[in-house]
Amino acid sequence: MSKQLNPHKILWLASYPKSGNTWFRAFLTALINDGKVDINQMASDGIFSSRETFDMATDIDSRDLYDDEAKLMVADVYRRIATEKNSLSIIKIHDFFGPDPEGNNLVPGDVTQCAIYFIRNPLDIAASLANHMDFSIGEAINMLNNDSATMANQANNLNKNPQFTQFLSSWSDHVNSWTLRPKFPVCAIRFEDMLADTFNTFSKILNFIGWEYSDSQIKNAITATSFEILNRQETQKGFKEKSNVSPVFFRSGKMGKWQEELNVNQISKIITINKQVMNKYQYTAS
Repeated sequence: MSKQLNPHKILWLASYPKSGNTWFRAFLTALINDGKVDINQMASDGIFSSRETFDMATDIDSRDLYDDEAKLMVADVYRRIATEKNSLSIIKIHDFFGPDPEGNNLVPGDVTQCAIYFIRNPLDIAASLANHMDFSIGEAINMLNNDSATMANQANNLNKNPQFTQFLSSWSDHVNSWTLRPKFPVCAIRFEDMLADTFNTFSKILNFIGWEYSDSQIKNAITATSFEILNRQETQKGFKEKSNVSPVFFRSGKMGKWQEELNVNQISKIITINKQVMNKYQYTAS
C-alpha cells in the first residue's frame, strides 16, 4: 500500500524527450493496477503541454490565444487542477524548467510535491529522437545541441496543434534547468540505471515520492512492463502518444546503441557541446 500524500499537489515526471519517462509511467500504471497495464490508459494525468487540459480547466478555446498568452495562464491552470483533485496529480512534462513570458516560473512550485527527472545519454537519444520526429540523425543532433530548440511548434504563433509549443533548449541546458533550478525536491534518475538495476532504481524513486509497495508488487509491475510487452501492445493496437510521423514509439529500449548508429563526426558533435553535463552523469564515448 502507498502512503497518503498531500492530495492537492503535483508529482512531475520530467525529461528531455526519449529518456524513459513513458516506461516509468507504464510501470506506475502496472503498480497501481495490480500488474495490469494498457499503454493507452496510463495511470497519470496527462502532459503539461496539453491544450485539451488547458481548455477544460479555463473554459477557453486556446486556439483563440497566442502561445505567449496561453503560457501566462498555464501555471494557474495546474494550481487549479491540483486544488480540485483529491489525490496526487501525476503530470508528464518535457518543457524546460524556466520562466513564462513575464518571468514567473512556468511550473508552479507552490503546488508541487516533487519531481522525478529522467536523464539519458544524449548519444543514445539521437537516433531515438530521429525516429520519433522523423528526422535524420544529423537533424536530431542539431536539435540536441540547439539552445533554442522547441517541439510541437505552432504556425503563426497560434495554438492549433494538440499540444502547446514546448521549449526544450539544448540537452545540457534542459538537464541543468531541472536538476539545479527548482526549489522543490527533484530526484534525478539515469535511464541506464533503470535498465541495469530496474528493481532498486524504481524502488528508489518510489521511496523518494513517499509511496510504499512490497518487493513483490514492484517486481510484478516491472515484469508487466518489459520492453517486449510494451512493444507488443503498440504493435497490436497502436499507441496514442506516438508521433504521427514516427513509425514506432517503443523502438529498442537499450543502451549503447549509439555505437552502432552514430558515426565519428556525429559522436564528436554531441560530445563537444554536452561534454560537461555528460561527464557529470558518467556518460563517455569509450
